[in-house]
Amino acid sequence: MKIRHAVIASAALVLAPAAFAQDTTQAGGQDCASLQAKYDQAAAAATAEQLSAAKAARDEGAKLCSEGKSEEGAAKLQEAINAISSPSQQPSS
Repeated sequence: MKIRHAVIASAALVLAPAAFAQDTTQAGGQDCASLQAKYDQAAAAATAEQLSAAKAARDEGAKLCSEGKSEEGAAKLQEAINAISSPSQQPSS
């Protein structure tokens, strides 16, 4: 009986982190489609300099999302959104 409990406890320890990680990505993260829409909305107000800096990350994020790598794609899309949402870095006089 003790061995059976040890096996169940071991299985719970192995599976718990995966279940927790899945819950946090669903609750705290956004999916690729909503991030792409958010990028498009932010891009409308961005400068050409900001857009050129963010384009590579956006393209890579879209590619990763289309390949089924949603977490990595979402991270790249968020990186692109951050790049166009930050104030442009112009020298102050």
